[in-house]
Amino acid sequence: MNAGPPPLASPPEFRAELGALVRLAGPVVVSQFASNALALVSTAVIGRLGEGPLAAAAYANATYYLVFIVLIGVMLSVGPRAAQAHGAGNAAGVGQTLRAGLWLALGLALVALPLMWGVAALLPRFAPEGIRADLAATYLRVYALGMWPVLAFTALRGTLEGTGQPRVVTATALGGVALVSLLSPALAFGWGPLPALGLGGAAAASAVASWVMALTLLPITLRRAPHAPDGPARPAEALRSEVAALLRLGWPIGLTLGAEGGMFSVTALLMARFGGEALAAHNVALQVITAVFMIPLGLATATGIRVAHAAGAGAWAGARRAGLTGIGLAAGVMLGFAALELLAPRAVLGVFVNVRDAGNAGLLGTAAGLLAIAALFQTVDGVQVTANAALRGLHDTRAPLLISLGAYWVVGLGLGSWLAFGLELGPRGLWFGLTAGLFTAAAALLGRFLHRTRPRQNGEQAGQIPDGSTRGT
Repeated sequence: MNAGPPPLASPPEFRAELGALVRLAGPVVVSQFASNALALVSTAVIGRLGEGPLAAAAYANATYYLVFIVLIGVMLSVGPRAAQAHGAGNAAGVGQTLRAGLWLALGLALVALPLMWGVAALLPRFAPEGIRADLAATYLRVYALGMWPVLAFTALRGTLEGTGQPRVVTATALGGVALVSLLSPALAFGWGPLPALGLGGAAAASAVASWVMALTLLPITLRRAPHAPDGPARPAEALRSEVAALLRLGWPIGLTLGAEGGMFSVTALLMARFGGEALAAHNVALQVITAVFMIPLGLATATGIRVAHAAGAGAWAGARRAGLTGIGLAAGVMLGFAALELLAPRAVLGVFVNVRDAGNAGLLGTAAGLLAIAALFQTVDGVQVTANAALRGLHDTRAPLLISLGAYWVVGLGLGSWLAFGLELGPRGLWFGLTAGLFTAAAALLGRFLHRTRPRQNGEQAGQIPDGSTRGT
């Protein structure tokens, strides 16, 4: 490979990259919406059980996801590893990553599942007043039984998407939504001969759906990422090495997701100091943003895969082009939604709140003000999530972790608290802080990606992982 600077991309090259990105991102975006729908369906069913079960499930879920989001982040390392091996033409490496990912999922579940059951046993001691601790504990115990299949599904999904085969993941995810839509009310309310299990039934439906999805996708993925005949002579040692590589790559991803999620959780706690109406408006505006965020999240996944393919092949100009194309597309999509929210906020909020109810006037006014801030918020959020995924495609995860900690916890929460309470801007101050944190992260992550793909790195050997580690071929 020549060590000179990568050539500037021509318009046809950018159009080709955009087409490849959209073809890959389409099914991935649908999969993201399906994953979100699993939680929405379960919440809708639990809501019909009453306020007590709904509050208990919300409390149990908040406890569960404090740990689980970090574990999911660790498992997200499978996708970039499989994608770079695929880009390098290393079929054995893809299969090795898949098998290591499944073992890693099992190991994480064996550690975390007893922890969740221990937390469930302690819930009666520290659950706040108004929360049915017995219901929350039951829900947490049963729901946690789906931990391993969800982690395994993440490994299977990362392998298939990383090798350019996202459609079967989409079909499986949509099947999971259909299953939980039938099973959750059937077990919660006791349809036909089934007993009415209430909140425990809704949790069991989610766990069963997770197992069915994982067991459906497992044989398909094993067929498409088989053991290669020219694999390593010492497979057990190679497998342990790959598990260690996934952990090295994945733990910063997990902590990065935890840092971002923590910023939003603490912001909600601070928002509660302005009263129930402000907190409700915050939650409604956040629901709007979360629903829209599934699109850049899917684009980010596809962008990371495209970057990893190019990096695995040693095509650094292609990696740079793939990353910038994905970042630009995500920003453009979010700008479009921002315009909609600015021009028709009541129509957007009407999806979640009855805009004709005069009692909601104050809530709608506050939420509309937050949506106006979200116009900038969402655009930079699209940039940061895509730039972060592009860096994962380069196996660069530790620097993004440090960037996220500084951007979210120092800039986002620090500035937001000062604006909200020091300058008395109220709820808007907290959202200005969120925007500043995301803007800082977006700028730093984009700069990091441009730095990592600058021309001098074109001299690295094809097939070499950018963090310096290498694979057997």
